[in-house]
Amino acid sequence: MSKQPEVLKQTELLNRLVLDRHTTEEVGRVVQVLLDPPANRVVGLTCKSGFLGSKKRSFTWAQIESIGIDSIMIDVSPEETLTDKQETWDVLIGHEVWTDAGNKVGKLADYLLNPKTGNVISYLFSSNGWRGMVDGLYLLPPTAISSIGSKRIIALEALLQNSERYTEGLNQKIGQVAELIKEDYEKTLKHVEIARKLPQNVAEQVKDRTKVVTDTVKEKVSEVTTPPQDNSQPAIPDNKAAKGNSDSESNPSSPN
Repeated sequence: MSKQPEVLKQTELLNRLVLDRHTTEEVGRVVQVLLDPPANRVVGLTCKSGFLGSKKRSFTWAQIESIGIDSIMIDVSPEETLTDKQETWDVLIGHEVWTDAGNKVGKLADYLLNPKTGNVISYLFSSNGWRGMVDGLYLLPPTAISSIGSKRIIALEALLQNSERYTEGLNQKIGQVAELIKEDYEKTLKHVEIARKLPQNVAEQVKDRTKVVTDTVKEKVSEVTTPPQDNSQPAIPDNKAAKGNSDSESNPSSPN
């Protein structure tokens, strides 16, 4: 049985088939993901169906039962269906990204979200070459945003200067680390419960094992966030090596 993804891009939800969980009937396809920017949280989605997409319905995020590769399963309950769109809800995609120092950085292109809660993990913006940034998408954490308007987003320049470039597969790595931390936490609870029922010397062994599992998680997180480094020693030029050999021959060790 396949697991539900830990992290999704907003654009991955667009045009995805939506099915009624109980009747298996097609509800439509996603045309819009409804975001509450002040809360940095997705509150629902809008589907279109019928001839030329003439029928439109909106659902709360709580109505989503599962998100698969091919479809989204929804509990279609009329009493929970969104009827009125709040003024604060927006898609934000296409908003210009500016710094609090008055510099234009690029445009908001997408965002990463937690499919279980709808919380935004990070926004993604495309760079216009500000401060030498190459083409591509960059991470913009919600905490870096200071204000949001109808056309622009203002973020803290101090945080934007250190924006990490987004690459395909990064959201998968984030999900893997989150799952690893969850498994480590569950194992630790089991170890603590077992240790309470064991003699002191055996309990110490369980404690040591728990530390090993925790250290492993830290190493995995480091592998995701830290680029590989070259630890090889530089080669000694031939002329320096030859000089070293010459010095050794001219200064032999004194006999005992």
